[in-house]
Amino acid sequence: MDFIVDTLFQIFFAFFWVIALLIFLVKERNKKRYLFLIIFIPLFMIWTTYSYNYVLKPRFKDISYYMSKDYKTTSGKCSNVNAKSKGTTPSFLLEGETYYYNPWFNKIHKDRNYKLRYLPNSKYVIELEEVK
Repeated sequence: MDFIVDTLFQIFFAFFWVIALLIFLVKERNKKRYLFLIIFIPLFMIWTTYSYNYVLKPRFKDISYYMSKDYKTTSGKCSNVNAKSKGTTPSFLLEGETYYYNPWFNKIHKDRNYKLRYLPNSKYVIELEEVK
């Protein structure tokens, strides 16, 4: 279930600026503030394109795998943990491959061995087990 919740959060995060921009346009009557929009709209569009192509699109492809519980399995030693990412799902390196996880459901530590089940396109970890 954490995959669905995390994906919904990513969708909201990627497209929040559209909602905020619409509210701003409806409320704002001052033309000087439209300069702000002219500067930041291209940046927001770049962010949205990046988010869709590299975060949301792989997750959308993985929905059928998630529903049918058709996960990939791998194991190895964790060499790096990026737990404090802002705005994106935290990640870690396992045998040189990057995987993404929800820190509320999985605790990952550097230099430990893990066996994990993950979704093939987004590399989102569904189940994580420490191997002694």
